[in-house]
Amino acid sequence: MTDTPETSGEEKAKSATSLWAELGPTIAFIATYTIMGRFFPEGDGPFTSDAAIFWATGALMVSTAAVIIYKLANKEKVPPMLILTGSVVGFFGVLTIALQQEAFAYIKPTIINSLFAIVLLGGLAVGRNFWKMMLEHAFELPDFAWNTLTFRWGLFFIFLALLNEFLWRYFCPLPESPLTFLGITFVPTEAYSIFGIEFGSRDQESVWAWMKLGNFVVVAAFMAANLAYTMKHWIQPEDEEKAEA
Repeated sequence: MTDTPETSGEEKAKSATSLWAELGPTIAFIATYTIMGRFFPEGDGPFTSDAAIFWATGALMVSTAAVIIYKLANKEKVPPMLILTGSVVGFFGVLTIALQQEAFAYIKPTIINSLFAIVLLGGLAVGRNFWKMMLEHAFELPDFAWNTLTFRWGLFFIFLALLNEFLWRYFCPLPESPLTFLGITFVPTEAYSIFGIEFGSRDQESVWAWMKLGNFVVVAAFMAANLAYTMKHWIQPEDEEKAEA
């Protein structure tokens, strides 16, 4: 079927809406954090710059929920990764605000990206390609190409998890009380060194916060790096017709 100007316009509108749905929660987080950090007074209390991370976390939770509700209201399919992200954002967001523990907000991206990696790589290990299941409606690839891309994205999500761990541990201040789980201390209260790099001695939380937007650039660069491989193996309808002839 030939695309008409109307259908082309609808597709562009959907693409723009999808882009804003992806960027919206991150922009809400950064905008809330920046405004409160710069224009609110320092000190204790809910309406101070020191509480910026908690308000920004709340903005992230509300905007992520709004994206999911918007898709449901418009009878759009909610991507499994958005459901997973929304669940983790909601769970750790509640912990961050209720316990007034910034560390939960810091480690949340690490957990989200780690879960993505586990789902993709774990799926490959048991013969299930979840990346293909999510994207096969958009384009068709042979199984070996899907497996290669899934493996690459799994490793990339591990990279994003490690990147977040480095950024927040390097730039963010340590909490007043340690964050422990099953007797293991994940976030200490004193500065420490790993491979000669000192962590926990800086108070530059804004660098970590703004890197949330920088992640989109990193992801876009990785997508571009895999574009040639995807296009090379993309099975077009005319290719299938030739194979059947």
